[in-house]
Amino acid sequence: MTLPPIHREILVEARPDVAFALFTSKIGDWWPLAELSVFGAGTTVAFEDGALVERSPDGQSAEWGQVTSWLPPGEFSMTWHPGRDTLAASQVTVTFRAAGDQTLVVLEHAGWDVFADPAAARAEYEHGWPEVLRLYQAAVAPARREPGESPPQYPPEITSHAGNISSPGTMSPAEAARAPATGEDGAAQDGDGDGGEATWVALEHRAGPAASPDVSLFAQPQFRDHIDFLQRMAGQGYLIAAGPLPSEPGAGMAILRLPGAGRLAEATRLATEEDASVVAGFFTVTVRPWQVMLTAPALDG
Repeated sequence: MTLPPIHREILVEARPDVAFALFTSKIGDWWPLAELSVFGAGTTVAFEDGALVERSPDGQSAEWGQVTSWLPPGEFSMTWHPGRDTLAASQVTVTFRAAGDQTLVVLEHAGWDVFADPAAARAEYEHGWPEVLRLYQAAVAPARREPGESPPQYPPEITSHAGNISSPGTMSPAEAARAPATGEDGAAQDGDGDGGEATWVALEHRAGPAASPDVSLFAQPQFRDHIDFLQRMAGQGYLIAAGPLPSEPGAGMAILRLPGAGRLAEATRLATEEDASVVAGFFTVTVRPWQVMLTAPALDG
């Protein structure tokens, strides 16, 4: 069975042009090379001639992948094979989308069939990508561009290879899939003052067929998977609230807010595919679009 892509999202404190430039032209400044690289500590990594290349202090080099789509400041895609043959490459796509004063950065890693053990490879990257994105997120914050400053410069090594890359006037499949859909349920204009739109959903969870009726849900090991999912949603800035419904044993609700209109399909994917307790049948989930008309300002303290 083909494994699903890894899908990770973060919000960064910068506009898309700055976020894109820091991810690409400054990748060597924040990537954890000592832990996640071919040659280890002391190496460098940068985009060169349409490829992401690592270089060791003694002159060795290793290509991590070839750029296949370059659409600044919205998206880039590349093959991915650090330390592997180019014929055994998976695929990575990173998109950058304005969300108020911030940027929603979405990373997708797909193509696990090229690995001898696809499940093990995916599990390894499942642990690696969150740390990479955490470091990138931390690097963006102090680099936020102030009004009046010149736009960031994208790596000339990439833009010079336009003949091998999608033109800026085209929309990639990944970008088209994330484009807002006019009038889709669950999109609402925020009332919290950020001036942006958001997609709100209520997730209703109930005990599934894999849950034991003889043991409290909270005491069963699969409940930990559900908590992990909620913690990831909180870490990505999506989770507003979550908890059990006292009037219905075994039932609970979580409220998610995804920046940007027309993201009901993405919210549904998160709830049904990213929560391991739902995938395993420990919980069932009903995704209900929520048209939020009014929000209250956050209370201090």
